[in-house]
Amino acid sequence: MSKPKFLVVGAGFAGAVIARELADAIDCHVDVIDVRPHLAGNAYEKTCSETGAKYHVYGPHIFHTNDARIYDYLSRFTEWLPYKHKVLASVEGVGDVPLPVNADTISLLTGKSIANAEELEVVLAEVRVDIPKPENAWEYALSYYGEQVSELFFRRYSWKMWGIDLRDLPVSVLARIPFRTGTNPYYFDDSFQSMPKAGYTSLIEKMLDHPRISVSLNVRFSKEMELGYSHTFCSMPIDEYYGFEFGELGYRSIVFEHRHGEQFPHEVPTVNFTDTGRYTRKTNWDLYPGLGGGCEALVTYETPCDYRENNMERYYPVKTTDGRFSKIYECYRDVSKANASITFIGRCGQYRYFDMHQVVANSLTIARRFLLARG
Repeated sequence: MSKPKFLVVGAGFAGAVIARELADAIDCHVDVIDVRPHLAGNAYEKTCSETGAKYHVYGPHIFHTNDARIYDYLSRFTEWLPYKHKVLASVEGVGDVPLPVNADTISLLTGKSIANAEELEVVLAEVRVDIPKPENAWEYALSYYGEQVSELFFRRYSWKMWGIDLRDLPVSVLARIPFRTGTNPYYFDDSFQSMPKAGYTSLIEKMLDHPRISVSLNVRFSKEMELGYSHTFCSMPIDEYYGFEFGELGYRSIVFEHRHGEQFPHEVPTVNFTDTGRYTRKTNWDLYPGLGGGCEALVTYETPCDYRENNMERYYPVKTTDGRFSKIYECYRDVSKANASITFIGRCGQYRYFDMHQVVANSLTIARRFLLARG
C-alpha cells in the first residue's frame, strides 16, 4: 500500500504547523508549496541591501501568548529573546503618548493629574457618552473613552486602516484593544512575550526540516494539483479558490516604505500616527531584539490600502456591522464542507484575523482533528 500524500498550500505558520504535524504522526509524504519566493509568510524577515539592517518585510511581528503549550511547541524550533512590546502614539500638539490608552495617556491629553484608577474613572466619567448597548465600534468608543480620545486614537486611525468609518465597524474591532486603568506601558499582557533569536524564517525552516516534507517556492497553486494527493490543506483566499462565485471578500493591505538614515526621536520601536495623514505607523528596526544592526537606521512607514491596490496582497479580513463579507464567506465555507478532500487554513482560507499564536493553535487543532478522524 503506497504512502498517503498530502498537499499544503502556503509555507507560513498555518501550513508549516500542519505539515509538521502530519509528518510527525504518520508515514506519509507532505508537499508544501508557496507562491512567494520565501518561507514564513507575512512573518518573513530579510536584510536590507542598502543598510545591512535586518527587518520584517511585512511589518513588525511580536510573538505573545498566554498558552504555555503554544510557547513550548514553538520552542522546539527556536530559542527566544525576551521582549516586552511598547508602542507610542504621536499626537499633534501633545507629543508621544502611551498606547494602548492608559492613565498617563489620558493625563497628557487632558492636562489633569491622575494618580490612580479611581481618579481616572472620575476623569472619564465626565466625557463618556451614555450608550448602554453600543451597536458599532464608534458607539463603543464613545461609551468607553468619550469623544476626544475616540476621535484621536480610533476614528482617524480606523478610517486609514480599514477605509471604513467606525460606525460601520463591529464592536469587536475595538473591544479586543486593551485599556489600562493604571500606567502599564506595555502593549501586551501575555505571560510569554518574545522574539525568535534567529528569526521567524529560521523557525519555519526548522519546522519544515523533516524527511517526509518537501518544500517548493515560487509555485502557484492550481486545482489540478489536488488530483495527486489524499488531501489538500489550502491557505489561499477561499473566494479566489472558488472563482469568486459568491462575490469577493474584503481585505486590507499595507504598502511598506523603507527609509534609511532618518532620525527616529522616540524611545520605542513603533509609533502610531493619530493624524489624518496616510501613514498609520512607523518602525525603527534597531530597537527590536535580533533586528536592525545595519550601518544606519532603517525606518519603515506603513500605508494601508485595498488589497487590489497592492498586487492582491491580502493582510486583514474586513468585518462590518452589516456582516456583508461574513455572509459571503459563509457561502464559501458551506460549499467547502461538501468537499471532503480539502481543508482551508489560515487567515485567507478561513477569513479570520489570527495573531501568530492563534494561527498555531488553530492549525494544531485542524491537524489533530484530521488525524483523529483518519484513524
